Amino acid sequence: MPVRIGLLLPRSTDYPAMGFDILDGLRTHLHLLGILDPQLITENIGFGDDQQLSYAKAEKLLLQDDVQLLIAYSNIQNAEPLYQMAQSSGRAFLFLDTGMQTATIDKIPNNWFLNLQGIDTCFRLGQLAGEGERNVMMANSFFDAGYRGSLFATKGLDLTGGAVSGNYVSTHKISEFTIDRYLELLNENEPQAVIANFSIYLTDLFLKELKNKGESATPFPFYCSPFMAEETLLTKCDFPTGTFHTIVPWSSSVENEAQHLFLTTIREQKNKTANLFHLLGWEAAIAVNHLLNNGPQSLANWSFESPRGKVTFDSVTQSSYAPLYKGIIVPDIDGKCVLEIEEKLEVTKEEHQQNWTQKQEEMSSGWKNNFLCT
Repeated sequence: MPVRIGLLLPRSTDYPAMGFDILDGLRTHLHLLGILDPQLITENIGFGDDQQLSYAKAEKLLLQDDVQLLIAYSNIQNAEPLYQMAQSSGRAFLFLDTGMQTATIDKIPNNWFLNLQGIDTCFRLGQLAGEGERNVMMANSFFDAGYRGSLFATKGLDLTGGAVSGNYVSTHKISEFTIDRYLELLNENEPQAVIANFSIYLTDLFLKELKNKGESATPFPFYCSPFMAEETLLTKCDFPTGTFHTIVPWSSSVENEAQHLFLTTIREQKNKTANLFHLLGWEAAIAVNHLLNNGPQSLANWSFESPRGKVTFDSVTQSSYAPLYKGIIVPDIDGKCVLEIEEKLEVTKEEHQQNWTQKQEEMSSGWKNNFLCT
C-alpha cells in the first residue's frame, strides 16, 4: 500500500504557483529518498484565514482518506485549532511556516513547525539597524504591519540602544499608494536608518515610489525584512538609489552539497528555478521520511542537512531553526533588484527559544491570512 500523505495547501495571488511548488519539492525529494509512489491527497484552504474550513479539510483527510500524516502551509495561529486533532489521531502534523506570527497557546505533542524564521530575521535586522544607538524609522506596509515582524525588529532595536523615531504604514490599495507621509516623517524626525517591512506586491510599489522620488527618499541605509528580499519577487522590482541590507532564511546562491542537489533536481525535473516554496516542500520530504520511520514525536532535537544549512527541530518549541544569511540588495545589469549574500549567521538553540517561546496574548490585527497569501 502506498504512503498516504494529506496536504492543506493555500492559494496566493502574488505567488499563484505556491501550492504547486510545495508539492513539486515534496514529491521530487520523496522519490529521491526512496518513497517512489506516494499518494498525495491535497485540499485547498484558500488564504488560510478560515479556521473552520481548515479544520473540516484536515478532518476529512484523517477520517475519510486515512492519511498517515498531514502537512499544512500555515502560520502558528491558524495551526492552533488543529493541535488537538493531531494528538487524538496519533498522527504527526507538519506545518510549513514563514515564521511571521507568534503563538497564543502551548503546543501539544505530534505538532511540528518547519519554520523559515521570519521573526528571527526581523529581530536580527533590528539589532543591525540600531547599532550605534541610532534613531530608526519603521516603514511598514498595511499588510506586513499586521504580523509580528515589526514587533521583533523593535525588540532587536531596543536591545542595541536604538530608538524608533517614526512610524510609516502604507496603504495596501494600488491606486492610493504613496510615500508622501514617509517623506514628511524623514524631514520631521531625521532618522539615521530605516527598517522596511514589506512583502508581496507592496514591495514593488514601495521601491518604485522610492525610485520616483530620487535620492531624497533614500538618504539613509535600509534594513529590509526577509520576504521583501525574496528572490523571485526582487526580479520584478526596479532598483532605486540607496543601500538596502537584509537578512534572509535562504538564497539560491548559498553553496553546499544539499543545495546543489536541490537546485539541480528542480531545474531538471520541473524546468523551474527553485524558490522558497520548493524549499519548504523539499525539506518537508526529509521530515516526512523520518516521521514515517520513527513515529510522530521523533523530530525532537533531530537535525538534517538542508540547502540552507543544518536544520534542527527544537523539543521545547516543536519548531525548526537553521542558519540565517545576511545580504544586500543591489541592481543587476538591467536595473532590477538582486540579492547578494555576504555572511552566514548561525542561530543557537537559546536564541531560537528566546523568540519562539514568547506568546501573543490576543490577536490585535485583522490580518488572519497565512503569510504571503492574499
